Formats: sequence, C-alpha cells, structure tokens
Amino acid sequence: MALAAAFAPQIFAAGLTDSYTDADPAQAGYLPNHNMDPAVVDSSEFGLLWSTKYNALEQFYAKPLVYTPNAGGPQIVFIASSQNWIRTMEAKTGIALNARQVHTPFLQAEIGCTDIPNTIGIIGTPVIDPATDIAYFFAKTYIPNFRTAGNTGVFNGVYYFHGVNVNTLADVFPPILIDGSQSDNAPAKYFVGGVILQRPSLTQIGSVVYGGFGGHCDLFNYTGLVIGVDVNQKKVVTNFAVESGPLVPQTNVLNQNGGGGEGGIWQSGMALATDGANRLFWVSGNGVGHENQGVPASGSSGCKTLGEAAVNLAVGEGGKLALTDYFQPYDYQGMDGGDQDFGSGGIALLDSGTFKGTGVSRIAVTSGKNGKIYILNANDLGGYKLGIGQTDRVIQTIVTNKAVFGGVGSYPLEGGYIYSTPVGYPTYVYKLGFSGSGVPVFTQVGHTPETSAGRVGVGIPVITTNQGKEGTAILWMCDPDAGLRAWYAVPGSDGLLKRINIPQVNGLNKFQRPAFGDSRLYVTDAQGTLYCLGSPVNLPLTCTSPVNFGSVALGSAATQTVSCKANIPITRISAVTVGDAHFEVSLNDLPQGTIAKGATFTFPVKWNLVGVTVSNAPNASYGNTSPGVKSTALTIQTINAVDLYSTKFPISLTGTEVSQNPFLVLAPITVDYSGVVITDPANIPTVSLPFVISNAGVGPLTITGYAYTNDELDAPNINYNNVTFTQKPYILGDGFSSNNLPAVGTVIPGGGEISVDSMFTPTAVGTYNSYFFVWSDGGKAFTILEGSASTAPIANFSISTSEGGWLPAQNLIMDFGKVAPGSTSSRQIRICNEGGSVLQISKSKPPNGVFRPEDPIALHESQDIPVNQCAYATVLFVTNAEQPNVPDQTFTNTWTLNTDDINFGVHEVQITGTVVSRKVGPTNATGETVYQYLGCYHEIKPGGRLLVPQIYADGQNTIERCQTACNTGKYAFSGTEYQTECYCGNTPPPNLYKSDEILCNYGCSGDSSETCGGLQVGAGGYISIYYDPTKFTPSANDTTGTGPDSGAPQTVKQVGNYNYLGCYSEATQGRALSGKAPAVPEAGTTLESCEASCQSYQYFGVEFSNECYCGNTINAGSVAQASDDVAINGCSMLCGGNQTEYCGGPNRLEMYQLNASLPVPTGTPTNPTTPTGGPTNAPSIGAFGYLGCYSEGTNGRALSGKLNPVGGATLTNELCATACQGYTYFGTEFSGECYCGNTLGVGAVLAAGGADPTQNGCSMTCNGNATEYCGGANRLTMYKLNSTSSATTGTASATATPTTPAGPAIKDSVSTWSYNGCYTEGTNGRALSGLQNPVAGATLTLEKCAAACAGYTYFGTEYSGECYCGSTFGVGAILATGGNDPAQNGCSMLCNGDQLEYCGGPNRLSTYKTNSSLATSSSTSASITGSASGTSTSGTTSSITTAAPTPTGPITVQSLAGYSYLGCYSEATNNRALSDLQNPILAAKVSVEACSAACSQYTYFGVEYSGECYCGNTINSGSVKVAGNTEAATGCNMLCNANSTEYCGGPNRLNMYQKAATSTSTM
Repeated sequence: MALAAAFAPQIFAAGLTDSYTDADPAQAGYLPNHNMDPAVVDSSEFGLLWSTKYNALEQFYAKPLVYTPNAGGPQIVFIASSQNWIRTMEAKTGIALNARQVHTPFLQAEIGCTDIPNTIGIIGTPVIDPATDIAYFFAKTYIPNFRTAGNTGVFNGVYYFHGVNVNTLADVFPPILIDGSQSDNAPAKYFVGGVILQRPSLTQIGSVVYGGFGGHCDLFNYTGLVIGVDVNQKKVVTNFAVESGPLVPQTNVLNQNGGGGEGGIWQSGMALATDGANRLFWVSGNGVGHENQGVPASGSSGCKTLGEAAVNLAVGEGGKLALTDYFQPYDYQGMDGGDQDFGSGGIALLDSGTFKGTGVSRIAVTSGKNGKIYILNANDLGGYKLGIGQTDRVIQTIVTNKAVFGGVGSYPLEGGYIYSTPVGYPTYVYKLGFSGSGVPVFTQVGHTPETSAGRVGVGIPVITTNQGKEGTAILWMCDPDAGLRAWYAVPGSDGLLKRINIPQVNGLNKFQRPAFGDSRLYVTDAQGTLYCLGSPVNLPLTCTSPVNFGSVALGSAATQTVSCKANIPITRISAVTVGDAHFEVSLNDLPQGTIAKGATFTFPVKWNLVGVTVSNAPNASYGNTSPGVKSTALTIQTINAVDLYSTKFPISLTGTEVSQNPFLVLAPITVDYSGVVITDPANIPTVSLPFVISNAGVGPLTITGYAYTNDELDAPNINYNNVTFTQKPYILGDGFSSNNLPAVGTVIPGGGEISVDSMFTPTAVGTYNSYFFVWSDGGKAFTILEGSASTAPIANFSISTSEGGWLPAQNLIMDFGKVAPGSTSSRQIRICNEGGSVLQISKSKPPNGVFRPEDPIALHESQDIPVNQCAYATVLFVTNAEQPNVPDQTFTNTWTLNTDDINFGVHEVQITGTVVSRKVGPTNATGETVYQYLGCYHEIKPGGRLLVPQIYADGQNTIERCQTACNTGKYAFSGTEYQTECYCGNTPPPNLYKSDEILCNYGCSGDSSETCGGLQVGAGGYISIYYDPTKFTPSANDTTGTGPDSGAPQTVKQVGNYNYLGCYSEATQGRALSGKAPAVPEAGTTLESCEASCQSYQYFGVEFSNECYCGNTINAGSVAQASDDVAINGCSMLCGGNQTEYCGGPNRLEMYQLNASLPVPTGTPTNPTTPTGGPTNAPSIGAFGYLGCYSEGTNGRALSGKLNPVGGATLTNELCATACQGYTYFGTEFSGECYCGNTLGVGAVLAAGGADPTQNGCSMTCNGNATEYCGGANRLTMYKLNSTSSATTGTASATATPTTPAGPAIKDSVSTWSYNGCYTEGTNGRALSGLQNPVAGATLTLEKCAAACAGYTYFGTEYSGECYCGSTFGVGAILATGGNDPAQNGCSMLCNGDQLEYCGGPNRLSTYKTNSSLATSSSTSASITGSASGTSTSGTTSSITTAAPTPTGPITVQSLAGYSYLGCYSEATNNRALSDLQNPILAAKVSVEACSAACSQYTYFGVEYSGECYCGNTINSGSVKVAGNTEAATGCNMLCNANSTEYCGGPNRLNMYQKAATSTSTM
C-alpha cells in the first residue's frame, strides 16, 4: 500500500478545467471536464479569442498546458518550444506573463534528419505537478568541448531535466544533466543526448517523471530508453533500455547507425500511458535485435529485444522500472524490414467502466504504420505468436491497410466508441460490441466526410463532453493542412459525423491535439502561432445547460424546465429557436418585457414524440425517429440594454429516444475489406471484419431471415439469394462468408446486440461486392460488403542523369559533379509502381541544407502511388556565392526511402556535389593559388587595424593585384577593404571579428565583379582577408592572434583571488548578485576594480560594460550560459575602463567566485575588519532598541515614511538611526538601504529563524561597517524608539508630532525636459546608449542626469543610481505596462541623491525628453558660446556662456590654433576622404592637436578610428558631413588614443578640421 501511495499518478489538477498534462494520463483521449458545450461550439458564440505569433523558426511540438496556480488567480497557458523558450500567458486574454530561454537549442543541421527543422530544444510535452506548481521537461542543448572539440557538434549534444515554478519560470533546482546515466537492464549502454530525441509527452507517477527517448531518423548509435527522474531526490533513478542482451549490437562508435540496437520510443508525441496501478505502457519502433525468431513466447518471458512491441513496465520501489508484459506482432521482423513502425502510434488505456467484457477488465488500443489497429488486453498483452496458427493472441485486430501516426481517441458513453485517423483518410469510428460469448468486438460504424492531410503529421483524436453528459460529445482533430476541425462524435444514421463549423486557423504543427481550459482550447500552427478559441465571456444570460430529458418513449412526451439568470439588463427577448422540431418551446413562455440584471426566470421545453412512429429508413433527415441519444440546440436571442454582450445564448437539449417495440439496426452501413494483395494464387489471404446486428428497441427482436444480392437496389426486379445454414462458412455473397451468423429465429433482447465475424476471401483479381440483408420482426436492414483483390505492388526506382536520362535501378548515387558558387542544379528521383495494387512509401527522410527537395512533401511518408503511375521528387543543389580562392568543397547528404514492396528494401540515396570557386592571384610551383580565402572580418579591433601595413589605396584595386603585392612582400595575409585599399600582414586576425559574408559586399575599384570589403552605417568597415596556407592553418576554435599582445579582448579566467565561473544570466526577479553595487569609477569599470570593491563577498560580476555587483549567493533564475563563445552567450561587451577585457553584456554577467586558497591581492581595499565572532546586531543605537529581523510588507514597504535617506555605499545602522530621528522605527535592508516609519506596513512580521542571521535572513553586513548586520533580501534589521527616550528631550519634544515628509513623486518636468514615461531596457543593448553614467551613482538626481545629458534628445535614470543619455531608443526599449503608477510599471526606485524623486527600477528607466521650445533656446545659447571668441568681454556674452552646461565627459574639440572644426564627416566612396598624407604619426600618439601639427602644411586634417590621422588639400568625392548633434548620432564617438578627453572620429567617420583663414583684424 505504501508503494501505491507513493507512486500513484497525478489524476486531478488544481483547477477542474486544467490540462496540466498531454490529454489524460491513460492517453484515452476523453476529456469531460472543460465545459465544451456543442450548442455553444456550433454557434456564432464560439470564435478566435486571441492569437500570438512567435518567430516562424520557433516551432511548438510540445503541446500547450493549461493550469490554475495553487495561489489562485486566472488560468495560465504554459508553452515550450524547439528553441528552448518557455513562456506563460493569461489563458483568457493571452497577455504575456513570463518568458525565458533555458538553453541554447541544439541545431538540426548537425544530424541530417529533417523530422524536426531548424532547432531541437524542448520537444516532448512537459507535465505540471498540481501539488507544487512545478513544470517538468527535458531540454536538448550543448556542453562545449564535452565529447569533442567545439562549442557545438552532435557529440556535444546533451539533455537537461528542468523543474521550473510556473508562476515565475525560475528553476526550483539546478538543471539535472541526463547524459552519462547507465541503463538498469544494460549497464554497457549509457545516455548520449546528441544522438537521441525526447519526443513523447512526459508522465508523472508520484515523485518520478518519466520520459521516452528515440532516435533521429534511425541515425547514429542509439537505443530507445525510458528515463525516470525523481524530483524530490533531484536525480535519475531509472534508465530502462528497449534493446538489451547479447543479440543487440553494442559499440561505442557514436556515428554508427544502428549501433545501439534502436527500438526508439517516439509515439508521434503521445505520452507514456498509465492507469494508476503503478505501471507504464508504451510502444516501440524498429529494432535491430530479434530474440523472438519464430518460437512462441509469453509476455512474461522477459524478452530483451523489445523493438516493435507494446510494453508494460512495472513501477517498483524508488520509481525503478522492470518488464512485466509485452506484445510483439507475429510479423514484426517484416515490419522492421519495411520500416512499418509499430511505435508510430502510442497506446491508449480505455475507460474500464465501459470498455470491458468476458475475460477483459481493461482494454488497451494501439496502431502504427503497418495499417492495423490492435485491441489488447491491458492485463495480458499477448506475448509473441500465441494466437491460433501462431498469429497474434489479442482481443481483435482491425486490418485497415492505412498507416497511422499517433493513436486513437475514445468516448466511453452512448455504448462506447474509438476513433482512428490514418494519413490521407477520414477519421474512422468504431463502436464497441460483443460476441456471442461477451468478448468485446469493435465494428466500424462511421467516418468523417472530410479526409485528413495526405502527409505525415495528422493529429490524435480527442473527444470532449459537457460535464460528462451524453449527447454532448465533440470529436476534435488537428490537421497539418486543414488546421483544427470538429464534429459531433456519434455518427448519424448515414454513418457520417456531422461537421461543426469553427474558425479557420492555419495548418497545425505535426501530431498535435488541442489543450483545453475553461470553455477554451489552445493549438499551435507550423508558423509559430499560438491560437486560443472559445466562447465569448460576455454572455447576457446564465442558463441550465445541458437540459437532459432522460429516456422518452416514442408516442409519449416529456417536459423539462430551464432556469436562467440575467447577467446584464436586457431590453427584451426577441426570439427562441430549436434545431429539432420535436423539441417545442414558445416565446410566450419567456419574459415579455425588460429583464433587470440579476433577475431570474424559468420556461418549459417539451420533447414531443406523440404520434411519432419508429422508422429505420436510411438517410432520414430531421425528425429521425430511430431510437438512441438525441441532442439539439435551443437558442435564445436577446436585445441587450448594454453593449459588448452577445445577443445569442445557446442551450443544449439532450435525451434518449426509446422504442417500446423491437428495432433492427445493422452496422456499419458498409463493411469495407479494402484490398487483398495476392502474391501466391495457391495461398490467397483472408480479411476478417465484424458487423453488428442490434436491437435498438425495448421489446425482444426475432431474426426471421437472411439474403444477399449483387443487383442494384433500385433495379425493378431484385434477385435475392437466401443464406443457408447447411455448412460453414455461411455464404454472404461472392467472396464473403461467416462462421458465426446467428441462426434464423435467434432472439435479441431489447438493447442487445450480436457481433458477426465476416470474412472476405477472393478467388481471383477483381472487385467484389454484396448487399447483405437481415429480416426481423423489428424491420429489415442491409449492409454493403465490398472488397477487391490485386497483385502486389512493384516499385521501380531510378535517379536522373545530368543529360535528362535515368540511371539503372541499382545505382543509388546522385552525383551533381562540379558546380559553380551561387548556382542551383537539380536531379530527380523517380519511383514507379509496376505492380497490381497501390504502392505506398513507408519511409522517407529527405536531405536538408544545400541539398533539399524542391517540393518539401514530394515522396513523403505514407504517399500512395497508383498502379502504372510514377512519383517524382526534384533534388536541388543550391550553393552560396563565395569569394575567389575558396578551397573546393564537396558536400554530401542522403535521402532514405522505402516502400511496402516487400522486395524493395531500404534505399539510401548518396547525394554528392563539389563547389569549385574561381581562382585568382599568384600561384605556386604546383599551380595552386598562393592565397586562400579566410573570411570577412569586422574592422573594430581596439588596438588598430587587423592587417598592417596598408600597401596602397587607389582606383585600380583588385584581389589579385593586392595578393601579388602581399606575396612580393612575403606576407601571410592579404586583405582588401573599402573598394580601393590593400593591406598585408603577418598577424592572424582574431576569430572574434569574423563576420557574416554578406557584410563584405563592396565591389573592387579595379574589378566590380570581385568583393573588396564592405561598410555598414553605424557599424564600421569590413575587410576581405586571404591567407597563405603554408604560413597559417585556420581552425574553427583558433585563438591565434587573440592573446594579450594582439589587442583582442579577453575573457579573463582569474582576477586577484577570484576565479572565472562563466557567463551568467540575470536573475528572474531582482539582481543575480544583490549584496552590493559599487559606484562606477571615473575611469570606467574594469574586472580589477570590481574585484577590489567586492572583497569579502563570495561572488562578483560585471555587466553592461560598467556595472559591478557583489553577493554571497547567486539569486534564483541566474544560470550559466551553455556556450563559451561571447557571440553566443551574450557576454560580449568590453569593460568601460579596459577595452581588452569583457565585462558582461545586456542582462549577462561575467561571474567570478572567491577562491579562499588564493591570497588577497596586495593593496586591495577591503571592508573593515570583522572582529572575532563575526558581525553582530547592536542591542541599542542611540534612542532606538533592537526589535529583531522583520520581513518586508506584502503590499508595500514595511517602513514607508522615509526611504533611503543615507547613501547606500556608506550605510551603517548608526547613520540610519540619525537620519530617522523623529520616527518610531528604522530598519536597514540589503546592506545599503535605510527606511524610517511610524508604523509597520501590512505583512511586515518577525521573521522565522530566531536570532540566527543564517536562519532568519538578516545575514547581510552593512556597506559602511562589516561588523554590523544590515538586513538581507526582503529582510530588515529593525529598531524601535525606546519609550523612555522622549523624556530627555524636554517639553518641546514631548508635545511635538513628527512630521512625515511628503512621499516621492514623478516629476513632470526637469529643467528643459519633460517626463516621457517608464521604459523597459533594450533587448540587445542599452535603451539609451549615447552616454552612460556621467554622474556619480551615489548622488544621482534627475537634475544632475539632465544636466549631464545636454545635447541629447532623451535621458533616463535606472536602479536609483544610473544615468543614461541618448538621441534614440535601442531595439526592444518600449513603454512599460502599468501606466504612470510606479508600483505597477516598475519605475519604483528612489534616486540615491533625492529620496523624493523616482529614478527607474530593475531594467526600467524613468525617461525624459527635451522640450523643443526650451531646447531651441538652450542650443542657441550653446552655439553662441561655441562661437564666442576666447577674448570675450563680460556682459551678454558671459551670461550666455554661463547658461551652457559644463561638459562632464569627453569633448569634440571645436577650435585650436590654426584650424577650425567642420564637423563629423563620412569616408569617401572610392577613396579616403583625405588622401594626400596618411597616418604621419604613430597610432598610439594620435590626438587632435598632434594630427593638427603633423598636417600643418595641408588645408584639411581629420582623425579617425581613435588612432588614424589623415591630411589633404581637398575632401574627396563622397565624403560628406554627417547629420546629428551628438557623438552617438554622428558616429564620431571614439576617444583619441593619446587623449581620452577628446573624440578622434569613429568607424569610417572623421572629425574634420579646416585651416583657418588668415585675419589681420582685431576685436
């Protein structure tokens, strides 16, 4: 009993209408708990409520989950994507709540399998534990250099298991690495995440979450696995291998296809099924090992090779899995050979209350690509070859010859139905019946009028009802072409399901089924869009629905009362209608006038069957009087007194129509045996299918006769052939027979039925049909028996040649030969059917990348090829344009194909082609070019040019000319830039600067067909670089040229006594490190300055170039990024104080951890020495006494009278006490925060943990005194004014009431600036990036930031002490939600220098924009000042001068001896802007003054790129003055190498100066 309690599956969600797992744990696909009323769904009240589109490359194979958190509030939707993003949004409105990318996704291009395109991340549907609000999932990513060199690569692929809180998306435990775990039943097998795929939805049993794993297109060395992770122990507790034992291949060669035995578990995404009995069911695909070779074996035989099997695993102690039972089809080895995956469909455990019979208490159903539906006994699956004649011992095999991907859905009411949707066919409906001995038998009784998509990806049927009521069942299907579809789930008398028209959505993603919430559903399409469909929330009435009449006999009537309540004022009810005229309602019975809000009323509805006679005429329309469950919709139409409410309210009416007399029903209408393939005329196979003879009446029914005919039923004279019972089998028509047809005179009781096993045994090729009739005292009925016979399909395969011919069938090589870069070539694959029956493609894995099908669905899996027809696929070889001298590159790929021609076998087409680039430049003795292309590089190296020296710059530049010049000088590298420039060098360019080839797009000045670098406005120049392979060998991980002496930035591995941890994300709530935030040094932050400021803390981190943070813990949500590549992990910004070091990035920290074994660096300032015994809480401070450690308030601050009156960097409890004089309480928090107040806010209580700071949370020491505690995270060290202290203050103080200062407020204007709103930070950089932190953070006010940002359009303050300026907002910076309420929009932090002003918040900026009228005045003053002579006199001029803001940072030099400033100029189009004299001084010596002196003989000079100086007498064509009033706007924003207080141009931007005209005048 203890085991059952520990490992019971999660059955009920926190919310009654939640979907916290994929469908239901048993995978039966029946969902009664989502208020899906067909009267509403099949009306105009059901529509598209909202949709959200993500990027088209982000795919959602994991199904949405719908969940109500335990804390209450609205339902949310949780989604997870192939790009490893997880997101939540409000289920009702679609408003985004949280989003997070948990890892870099795995790249599909690594594996060559196109089943899942682009990226592979979270593919299996997660599961949410309703007891804990935790969502669990597996995510695929990389660990760089894990098994092989490099950041990516198949063998560096891994899986992590995550648990995240759905309210915050924060990890609740560190992600668990699955890789390396060994299989319990095959210890030599271990988990390798790169070669395996987690596709099925997850299943939780107790504290263990289980996931199934398969392969990528049967590639690589993999084994199907079931992994179980115990979320309490936070570790893998079980690993069950599908294939084990000595018959299974076992190698450690990871790229060996089939090397691990295969047997993948993928199930088209269906979850592993469980029924609450501590057992787990699943189905596997193709396996390599074949233990069962012909000798029958029981399901308990312990088979070790479980490929192509349905399996039952027992869940044992600790969640361990062990084999209990299995079923393996008798022809499973043939299924392996034909790639007819048994495991393409999952397994469904049907409702045991309905689906049971003699000897069967629980039914399991599974199906796959082999065109069979297997009805299994879940308690005795069937083993191998235990049936009659060594066939399958199962309850029933339904042969459809139609491939199924996915599984069945079920409906346990109205007699019981199952639903199956083969690829390219309708959804078929099978009704539960029973044989004469009571054994369950399913009979096809109907289908949908519409067919599914003719390609892989058709979804899994799911059935809903309205609160479990009969007559309200809806069948839902997801289709990759048609989108979402719905039907009434019970077939009509014509055998068809009635379509429900619902809003059209795009073709949905593969193998989906809807997720349901409260009267809403959610699906995702193949373009990355999430849809929500449902009924409007604004309904005018609330009424009883559904209204159930129970059983009503024909010839009688029944009345039910409907109760309603008005949700709004209603002017009047204008109409009431019913879909079936046998249900009667009168408008006169409803209120006739206005209806007040809240008013209730009732009215009668009558189901009138008086005078109605029973009739089983086929194709009856309205008023069908065949017995059974009936349902229709009653619609009330209203005229409302208020807008925005629906004017229609639908109500479901349902009941059971009963005939007191016998009533014969024969189902299905047509018994379709499909095609029989005759391969041996002496041994023609037989196909068996059941049909059902039933009595839908109350009285007993007697069978009076049988007959069959081949005549058309509308013929004037029909010749019947009576069925005789002289000898078995009994003939039912030509080719049709039965061994158990009930004898004439058999009596079927009311409501009873008999299942008849019929057989189709053709005698020759041809088409067969028979109209089979049954006569009884309850009427007559017939069914059509039809089938066909043909010879086997024969596949003829061939590949086209370049001349348009066809290669022999045995040739499997598609060779494109040599092709030019930038070209597209094509070849074709042809498969023809030369046999006598339809040929089906059973496996198709096309190539992707440079080789790809022209039509993505050509030769797709399950495609049918008719007799004497061919199917074609065109393969394209699409090559990229490339530079000359790229080494010849051969590309290869494969297309794997198979058909159901048993003699065809797997065809793996080997595709190959070679790209041969144009060769230019000098050649060596062997005729090979001296230089080969290296790449396009970004010219932004802080230390100067990537290649030096420059050889020439003119209008005759070509690649070959430059290479010849570099070869003459024996240089290892040659580079062309700016159309006209040639550079040579011997220092390899760092890989950091390698860029996308499309950025080198400038034609060479001497040959426009060649590329000589490029230029991107605002980003700088790009150089096309070539290398001599005898002097340099490139590598993908090459670090040559990136050492300290190269000028390339570094990720520093050790700083002082701290070691590098990695690049970390920011926390999900608050900072990753919250202990201390030191001010930015005047010279900018460096790793060394941050390390010195954070001594005595466990961690320090640098972010956004200039931000330094310290802390003793890394807060929730801050996690290490998977890659060490700064271009991938985001830590790519250079330190403000040292351009050779990386200092984090946007929401990314360069994280370092204290190494206690290393000495504190000499001279490093440390916090005050902590006396022996550690920090303490002073019992009293001045007039205040210590109260204890208190929590923050729940809806506001614990103390709200005065906020942060003391600078955080120097805070002590004594300073806070002094600042809070006149208040009853003061408290310190987070090391540097001080608060005062006269009362404690709601929710502020004494924290648990007693007086121990490590337990109560007040464990952070004061920034100004490390011997004192100053609170902690959301914890205050609290003091209260002593009651006796006021006696010493005298009479005056005794009568004085402390005045609480006015609270902080948003300032509408600051000087010439107007408030612009609370903005979010940018997504890929700062929101304002023109000037960063020009004001000391400890004293920041809005006024100081405004003054420092003069000349910019915007300024913004953030995090209390950060100031930013800019003229435009960065990408992703938008107005925050929450209006102007700081508590809602996030701009709620007070300025460090003025506690009555708001200065932004975490990732939020209080922004201001310059006022145009005032700004004009200001700029005028500035311009007058700038033009005033240095010898200006007092008076007007001086007053204007004082109005201009004092520069707080580097300046653009406006004038100097002999020259005047012209502005920031662009470079010329075909040459340098100034080309007479280039770089006359060393780069390290460049300043404006030094360049001026060097160019004294020229009319113009310009400074560029921090260290370049150019002189000239003319400004060359194309060089123009750049618009903009700030350095950030013009691009002239790089500091001079020799003077960091001056600007010296920028990337392709020059600060341009002109020689001043000689003047003899004086002032």
